[in-house]
This record gives sequence, C-alpha cells and structure tokens, in this order.
Amino acid sequence: MDTIGKRLKTIREKKGFPQKQVAEILGVQRPNYSKIENNKQGLTTHQVKLFCEFFDVSADYILNIKVDKKKTLSKYQQDAILRQLDNIKDTIK
Repeated sequence: MDTIGKRLKTIREKKGFPQKQVAEILGVQRPNYSKIENNKQGLTTHQVKLFCEFFDVSADYILNIKVDKKKTLSKYQQDAILRQLDNIKDTIK
C-alpha cells in the first residue's frame, strides 16, 4: 500500500534532499520528520502546503486523492436542471 510517508520519502529522495533539510523546511526536528515518513506522525495542512510548494508537487498526489473526472454541479446548476425537467414534464402533460 502506498502511504503518505512513502510518497514523501520517494519525492525527497528523487530530489536528492536529506531528511534534516526537509525537516527544517517543515519546521520539525529531523527525528519527527522520520516519524512522518514512517507513518508514525501526521502532517499539518500547513506542512503539506510547504512540502508541496518546495518540491513542486500537488497535494492530491501527496494525499493520494484520485479524481474520476466527475463533475460536481453547483446548487444553481442543479436548480436550473430541475426547472428544465419541470418544463419538460409540463410540456408532455
């Protein structure tokens, strides 16, 4: 299973940074950053943002968020569709 810690470690190693430097960027001690990579400690939202900005990666990737190209309609769009359906029903009657 691909975990947040594993993804962080992979990115860090690919970019060639030691844990100590990444820990400083995130504002944590190196042992605590090691815990993050080993999934024994979580990240704050601010730390996720800092990591993403520093390494130029998306939070979706870090957090393993998969988007299935589904579109969420706004309340306004939903209401407009319902009005159109009501008009079609009235026309059919």
